[in-house]
Amino acid sequence: MVVRTPGRTFKNKKMPGHMGDRRITTQNVKVVKTDIERGLIMIQGSVPGSKGARIMVKDAVKKPAPKDAQFPGSFKAAADVAGEAK
Repeated sequence: MVVRTPGRTFKNKKMPGHMGDRRITTQNVKVVKTDIERGLIMIQGSVPGSKGARIMVKDAVKKPAPKDAQFPGSFKAAADVAGEAK
């Protein structure tokens, strides 16, 4: 007869398993600058995911946006703004 003790796994025992592959939401990041020609958005704060991965940037929905706020994708190039001023 073989006795196998303790017959269970202790709490917090480090064991192999699957990690990652989840959708992560990072809040309270600040858009510092946009570069329309190169299609870049400079963000101050942590960005989830590996290098070169795609991310989704959305407005916060915690409180109503101001009436004069710009929506994602409504940025204008400097040449467009100069053309409207004339």
